[in-house]
Amino acid sequence: MKMWKSVTAATAIAALTVPQVAFAQQCIAQADLSDTVIYAMPSLVSALDAKCASTLPAGSMNTLRGADFLGKYRPLQSKSWPGAQRVLTTFAQGKAGASTSGADIASLIGSMPAETMRPFVDAMVQQEVAKAIPVKECGKIARAITLLAPLPPENIGGLASFIFSVADVKNPSICENGKL
Repeated sequence: MKMWKSVTAATAIAALTVPQVAFAQQCIAQADLSDTVIYAMPSLVSALDAKCASTLPAGSMNTLRGADFLGKYRPLQSKSWPGAQRVLTTFAQGKAGASTSGADIASLIGSMPAETMRPFVDAMVQQEVAKAIPVKECGKIARAITLLAPLPPENIGGLASFIFSVADVKNPSICENGKL
């Protein structure tokens, strides 16, 4: 159970680490969540390396094969960006119900060109992930990434959205076949 909590936490962090907010009948499409995980993986691993470099063993996946692992994700980031952007917009719209700044953020996300927005999102993910990872969990997270490394990025993204839907994640919910 504790390992599932770590995997769920890591997956949630990969889903752009935006704070949870209350949503009124909104859900995130499984395909968009999958795209978000694929898009965010390089930032997630960079944050893990930065936070955990001194605690991971010399033979860990991050020190030996990190570039090979991430090399599968970087070429897919442009293709995955629209889904990740929709997830960001959903979070911002949910926040809009609580404040005017949420509506402003949603508008900004929708209006900024990808080449401007993406570096901002990447930096935000790296910063938030690094803050969220407890150092004592570094080995477990590195092991999970090592176990996932042989899978194609699309499978990892799909697995993450499946886990979220089966775990019945709320705030927001994961759409079932594109519907709430």
